Amino acid sequence: MLSVTPLLAACAAQATPPVAAAPEVNTITVVGRGDVSARPDIARAQMGIEVMAPTVHEATKLAAARMTEILAALKNAGLAEKDIQTSNYSIQLVRQPDVPPWMAMGHAQPAPAVAPAAPAAAPAAPAGRGPKAPQPPAPKPPPADLAPAAPPPPSHVYQVSNTVMVVIRNLDQVGAVLDAAVAAGANNVWGVSFGLDETDPLEARAREKAIADARARAGALARLQGVSLGRVVSISEVVEHGPIYAPRPALASGGYSADMGTPVSSGEVPFGTQVKVVYALESAPASPRK
Repeated sequence: MLSVTPLLAACAAQATPPVAAAPEVNTITVVGRGDVSARPDIARAQMGIEVMAPTVHEATKLAAARMTEILAALKNAGLAEKDIQTSNYSIQLVRQPDVPPWMAMGHAQPAPAVAPAAPAAAPAAPAGRGPKAPQPPAPKPPPADLAPAAPPPPSHVYQVSNTVMVVIRNLDQVGAVLDAAVAAGANNVWGVSFGLDETDPLEARAREKAIADARARAGALARLQGVSLGRVVSISEVVEHGPIYAPRPALASGGYSADMGTPVSSGEVPFGTQVKVVYALESAPASPRK
């Protein structure tokens, strides 16, 4: 019997067309950037209280009372419940500096050592009279280290901190809200920042500028090499947010006055994005001859 397997294999090898090599693709890669800014429409701030007391019970009770007043003041200033959120609550043991031994014993601070004064000379007896009878010594004052003194300070205290993050949607009321919190007892206010509640329109504007910048850069590079741009091969985006932070108001200082409104400047909120674009080249320059 005649085998046909080798013959079929030979025919299949002849029928398979050769695979054409993929043409080389010439590309150019650029990074375009778009930056825009807009007036903010919301403000955020951290505010709260920090108290100290000898016992945990006293410290937590005092902190709770003050924080209740602060929350009531914020709501009276027009803030909604959803815009007030607790961001920190902590209880910490704070040790006081070492107490001197004389204070721990409840004595007054000892007076510095002073050399005893020389006894005064006895007055001379008047002429024609006998010597004067000796007088009893005057009573000595009690030692300084036995005098009554105030009780020593405690060796430690408890510090309680309670902080809320607030969102202020009426920028005209930012200073008034901060003032209301301080007037209600807040002694910690920081992190005042401004932003946008809705960033989609700002992102769209930044993206359009970045794409236009990328194409302009690619076109300039292509012209320098004597080629023209083709289709977009790939594109990727990197978003960068950059809210402007207002200076921290010195609300907890002793110089605060309720008659002076806190000045706050909102500025503008910047937004930036970058796009990396790879373009194909329509025609490539001829390879230099060696």
